[in-house]
Amino acid sequence: LGCGPGFIANAIAPHVAEVLGLDPSPNMIDAARAHAAHNARFEVGSSEDLSAVQAPVQLVTIGRAFHWMDRPQTLADLDPLIAPGGAIALLNDRPVDVPMNQWWRDFNAVAKSFAVMDDFNQHRASDAWVPHDEVLIGSAFDDLRSITVYQTHEWSFARLLRHTLSRSSTTEALLGDTRPTMEAAMRAALAPFGPEPWISLNQHIALIARRSAD
Repeated sequence: LGCGPGFIANAIAPHVAEVLGLDPSPNMIDAARAHAAHNARFEVGSSEDLSAVQAPVQLVTIGRAFHWMDRPQTLADLDPLIAPGGAIALLNDRPVDVPMNQWWRDFNAVAKSFAVMDDFNQHRASDAWVPHDEVLIGSAFDDLRSITVYQTHEWSFARLLRHTLSRSSTTEALLGDTRPTMEAAMRAALAPFGPEPWISLNQHIALIARRSAD
């Protein structure tokens, strides 16, 4: 769900019989289809309409998209579609709070200073936001496990910029004429850390939820 350009779907395709990727953006689906594995199918769709999903499925993956969904309703709608013993996996990654990532913290502070926070983003940043694990515990998928893998990543400035523009609060449309100013501020923040590429240590996290009743 929320498959985007198909990174997760195509990565798991060699390990399963069939993959279906759903995303509400036709552009994302076109990108996913351009590099689709032989057993991966991509369709325009969302958590609000799961009619394209043929039950039973063994695994539902959601990477950085669960927060956009009506989470309790999505979990309730997935319950009859996921086979006994099946699972939901929420996938995410983030830089670790270690000294080698100081450059990332300085860079990210600049990006956040240019963010345009709508009501939803403000809600997510507030104490009123209910974390994903708490939402899962209150659903049928209340047996939670977490797997964390650590990896280093190389970042060019171009990659950092693409990452920033992919965030909902710093899209090109929202930044408008402030984008050149933001880019200059980012380069200034990175200057003390030498030339690119810059190296980060990241956590890659899979929060896996199954039914305790299974």
